[in-house]
Amino acid sequence: MRFTHTNAGMDTRHIRHFLALVECGSFARACEVVHLSQPALSRSIQQLEHQLGVTLFERGRFGVVLTAHGQAALPHVRGLLAATESLRQEVQAIDELETGELNIGTGPYPALALMDKVCARFVDRYPGIRLNIRTDNWQGLRLALLDHELELFVADTGELSGDPDLDITPLPQPEVIVICRPDHPLLRKAELVWEDLLEYPMAMTHVPEDLEREIQAMSASHGGLKRRIECDNVAMLAAIVAGSQAISLAPKPVVSGLLATSQVTTLRVTGIEMLRTRYGAVQRYGRSLSPAANAFRSIMLESASQV
Repeated sequence: MRFTHTNAGMDTRHIRHFLALVECGSFARACEVVHLSQPALSRSIQQLEHQLGVTLFERGRFGVVLTAHGQAALPHVRGLLAATESLRQEVQAIDELETGELNIGTGPYPALALMDKVCARFVDRYPGIRLNIRTDNWQGLRLALLDHELELFVADTGELSGDPDLDITPLPQPEVIVICRPDHPLLRKAELVWEDLLEYPMAMTHVPEDLEREIQAMSASHGGLKRRIECDNVAMLAAIVAGSQAISLAPKPVVSGLLATSQVTTLRVTGIEMLRTRYGAVQRYGRSLSPAANAFRSIMLESASQV
């Protein structure tokens, strides 16, 4: 069987009319099923035949019957209709957030300060959607976003502002505090300034360059911050602080659980008020989000306002 035209522009209405005529065996009965006049149904069948470049029906003793071309086309036409209906149902399920997949990213601190709660709420609300979460620093997340591996991420955006490829929504900025283990020698001091901290190792994640400059400027009297432990695994940093004389800077919501269980405590230090995070929700500029990503973003913005 050789068709002279492609079916790329085939109208599903013509397909339904073709199948109705096959099942009914006559134009009169098929017209009742599809709610068309006989001339309208005839035109629809003719348009399908024109698209395929063959005759699909011929008149028999008891109505219309399929030609050889029509018999060859029948299973393909049924398959096209089934595939179209399957696609329609899948698109509807994605729009209604019943199924699908969502890839999002988070920096180490937002993972514990915000995104854990957002992900939990999202999964409860949309259990049919597979959620893939990547934790990385902002450089890795930016590359993944631009490579279409992520739809959005949350991270410190201090080094990302002004990037023409990104659309950034600022989020509320939590207070940054200094933590140490409960029996740390610095707790014996009534008043602390930044220089006091430089006598001990500082455990922290990889920080943006602008924040790094602030830290080094504050540490200039001691030749800069030299005694340093750098790790993007916040749980490991917390364990190091709890088990050694190292101290750490962290957004308060990140360590609230450790503070509540007395694994670490807060050092009150004068002059660090300017140390702030710059968290933001980041997506590709000019690109629309999927229904799942839009729903996730809404939950995230709602949750961020409550942190």
